[in-house]
Amino acid sequence: MNDPRNPGSDRPAAPAARELVAGMRRRSTEHLQAVLARVFARADDWLFDLAKKDGVPDGSPYLFAMRALRTSRAPIERGFREYLDRAFGGLESRTAPARQAEAGGEGLELSLLPESELEQQLATNLTAEAITRIHGHQLDELAGRLARMVGVAKLEADANPLSAHSLASAIGSAHGDVDLPDDVRMVLFKYYERELIHDLRDLLADLNAQLEAAGYRPDVATAKPVQRPAAPRPDMVAPPTADGYAPAASDYQPSGGDAGTPAAEDRAVYEALRQLLHAWRPAQQGGVAGGAVGGRQTGRGGQRPLQSNEMMSLLSLMQSSVPEAVNEALERPEVSLAALLKNELLRGATRIGLPPEQVSISQDDEDAVDLVGMLFDVMFDERDFEQSARTMISRLVVPFVKAAVMDRRLFLYKTHPARRLLNSLAEAVEGNRGEGPQERELLQKAENTVDRLIAEFNEDLAIFETLEQELRQFLEQHRRRVELAERRAAEAQRGQERLEQARDLAKLELEQRTRGLEPTPAMRDFLERCWTHHLSMIALREGPDSGSWQTALSVADRLLALLPKPGDPAEAIAPGLRALREPLETVLASSGIIGEAATDMIRGLGDSLERRARGQAQVPVAPAPEAAQDDKVVQLPDRRSAVQAALSDLKPRLEVVAGKKSLDVSDSDVEQMRQLKVGTWIHIAGEDGKHHPVKLSWVSPISSRLMFVNRRGVRVLVASVEELAAMKQEGNLLVREQEQVFDQVLHRVMGKLRDDLG
Repeated sequence: MNDPRNPGSDRPAAPAARELVAGMRRRSTEHLQAVLARVFARADDWLFDLAKKDGVPDGSPYLFAMRALRTSRAPIERGFREYLDRAFGGLESRTAPARQAEAGGEGLELSLLPESELEQQLATNLTAEAITRIHGHQLDELAGRLARMVGVAKLEADANPLSAHSLASAIGSAHGDVDLPDDVRMVLFKYYERELIHDLRDLLADLNAQLEAAGYRPDVATAKPVQRPAAPRPDMVAPPTADGYAPAASDYQPSGGDAGTPAAEDRAVYEALRQLLHAWRPAQQGGVAGGAVGGRQTGRGGQRPLQSNEMMSLLSLMQSSVPEAVNEALERPEVSLAALLKNELLRGATRIGLPPEQVSISQDDEDAVDLVGMLFDVMFDERDFEQSARTMISRLVVPFVKAAVMDRRLFLYKTHPARRLLNSLAEAVEGNRGEGPQERELLQKAENTVDRLIAEFNEDLAIFETLEQELRQFLEQHRRRVELAERRAAEAQRGQERLEQARDLAKLELEQRTRGLEPTPAMRDFLERCWTHHLSMIALREGPDSGSWQTALSVADRLLALLPKPGDPAEAIAPGLRALREPLETVLASSGIIGEAATDMIRGLGDSLERRARGQAQVPVAPAPEAAQDDKVVQLPDRRSAVQAALSDLKPRLEVVAGKKSLDVSDSDVEQMRQLKVGTWIHIAGEDGKHHPVKLSWVSPISSRLMFVNRRGVRVLVASVEELAAMKQEGNLLVREQEQVFDQVLHRVMGKLRDDLG
């Protein structure tokens, strides 16, 4: 073992220092023994509840475990106290306390540990890591002060009775000679970790204050924790949680990039929200939501703020069912969910034996309740939730209030697991009407996720991480199905535009060839319907550079060349038409006109040309049934009808503008629409007055039009940038920052607070 002492400072500690250490020993022992007592009480209650559920009065294994726990309590508490005495005794003599293994003289011997001891050692290490992660800064500061007091450069963890290692080892040492079931032993470690995390902050603050008053200041190099790259500055550290959790520098930071920048931005938003709340709340006291008042009235009429464990107990009692406050807020959008919820919390104080008129809600807890309440108010008002989805989301109010009271980082970090879970749930249910089996399956998964959160959230935020990962994996599978639907929609749109482009090209060729000419009615009908369709199909299949394209063009040229000029004999038309019979039949066949129908159409062409040569009146052309069928296949709607048809899959139907030649739009709006990237979500107004989210899925390389799909991957809009700009000017289109639901709603809460204050 390395000697932690400075060789030049092995003189006895001053009497004042010894007296200070003795006082620290008494304070720490009392505090930590109280923690251990609560651990036994909670473990005993847990085993008793399991024994009742087991339904076996005499032979339940949980009853045996409970008896073993009660029998082992005295030796464990004694071992715990003895470990602390040895640790502080070592500090007084400036020597490290002996390890448990060293007491038996086997500290340097290598051997295989039994599985139970290995699990206990692992639990000890995990407890030490949790304590370090949560209270690391205070522990380092205390270690620096103690090192200065005993005159060493650095106090090793083994020599420090209040290091994370020593605190975790104390419980492990206390269990060393006690025969206890392994599962009960692990439960004790878990409860010990939780209780220690709750209460250690006050003890460390008290001891640091005592050492500071005695003149022992930590060495800067010793007290300062090891800094990792891109760690947030002290002014960007999240506030402590209700259970005493001080977040580590890297907690909830996005992977990669500069971790400090987003933390600073999020903290600025959070601080701005709190300032707005503190300015807004006095005007609301006693005046809104039907007499609902705020909860923070500390100091009025002898009221005291609810303690964190009391607040947690109240919220846990409300968690299993939707509170009346939430139901009332859903039915009456004009009332404040936050105010109603605070009133219900205070009224519920009687359920834990507290007079409601004597308690209030602390400022930090009231901030959490207000922010969560306003957040859900905005979600219910502005998000596209079906009634069943609204009911599902309403069940999340209490768990999220509970999470916010426990951990303020919910409002500070975009990567907080509770925040990500709400984003995933909103993605799963927003706009989901359960119209298909996949959508219904997604709704069922979201429902199961909410059920598990309600049932399993017991002051452990890890459940949010677990549920979010499971739901995210399910959403990824759903997204892959949606991406397939998007690709199919893009392929269909591409095919439609290629056909439109081919038809435009064929019409252009026809216009060039008939310019200055006056075809007969039969010839015009043939060219505009059959020949343009034939040319369009060649453009799609072989391209305008193919030999078939040139052959088709020559058919039109040769047919138009048969138009008689003044003085041409009518008898000269028949030989030229007979030479064109085979090419004409090929053109007609591409439109489904064959056999006798093709013969009749060619005969009609000849008759119309002969009548023109003789100066006779033309016979009107009646559309053939086959031609009508051909029209059904190839006819394309104009731009306005195409846009309206594209909107047919979005319910309710959206009305948009079309015909960009007549649009009066600003260049800046057009440029903004042109800069939209594939994957961008915008919001389009529907007949219900709400804005529905649609995603830019594809940009046509042919027409440069933009195709948007809904959350199911179904095409809902195809429009040009000019049309989109016109929709934006009319208020039918919104382009919002690409943020998750939680971030969007949080900014809307800030906007509403500013509006109310203004």
